[in-house]
Amino acid sequence: MTRTVNRPVGDGTPLPRTSVPRHRRVAELMTHQVYAIEPDADFAAALAALRETGHEDLPVVDRQGRPMGIVCASDLLAKLAATALPEASVFETRRTREIRRRAGAVAVSELMSTPVCTVTAQDTAAEAALLALRHRIHHLPVVDEHHRLVGLVTLNDLLAALRRTDAEIEAEVRVVALGYEFGVKAATLHVTCERGRVLLDARTSLRSQAEHLVGRVRTVEGVVDLAETVRWDIDDSLRPGAPKA
Repeated sequence: MTRTVNRPVGDGTPLPRTSVPRHRRVAELMTHQVYAIEPDADFAAALAALRETGHEDLPVVDRQGRPMGIVCASDLLAKLAATALPEASVFETRRTREIRRRAGAVAVSELMSTPVCTVTAQDTAAEAALLALRHRIHHLPVVDEHHRLVGLVTLNDLLAALRRTDAEIEAEVRVVALGYEFGVKAATLHVTCERGRVLLDARTSLRSQAEHLVGRVRTVEGVVDLAETVRWDIDDSLRPGAPKA
């Protein structure tokens, strides 16, 4: 059977949005209304659910609504693809044998891929993106503190974290650069941004602060490239008594 999941995140209280530094949360990007299917559903039910949702991936949940796996359009296509395969041979590749196996599956429990990678609403978009890329998946089920399905976030959803105006990016870089830990002299700070490309000119007290600043600016959401001329007053990378280059 299929079900629609539309639960509030946590107690239903919206997550606070901080201005700077900006780290978009999954809760801001995910789809709250999600179609899911149970493992005892059959092939026909899975086929109908994928057509109804228009998605290529469908979470499989147990009776408590906890994700158990993912059934994909490619899993169902194995039944069609297998009809184009030649007669079975002992020299078949592992992938071909897997297509034959999935083609013979009837229940969703036989079709689904496991284990399933999940995120929480409090995870950052960056953390979710890293998980998706590491595991080469396009949809991430979002779970609550009881590991129940509460939403779904896609790669396209996560891209929204990068869709910022140049003015927004420039403003955040300025605020970040003037953080006390970087020791930037305000009069030396110059920042511009065009199409996500940031130009940063500044002077810090220490070389280590300059290096830390450059690394931090690269993590600002929406920064596509960084060209910097960050200088420093004291090279604290040199050990006492070490010869200068």
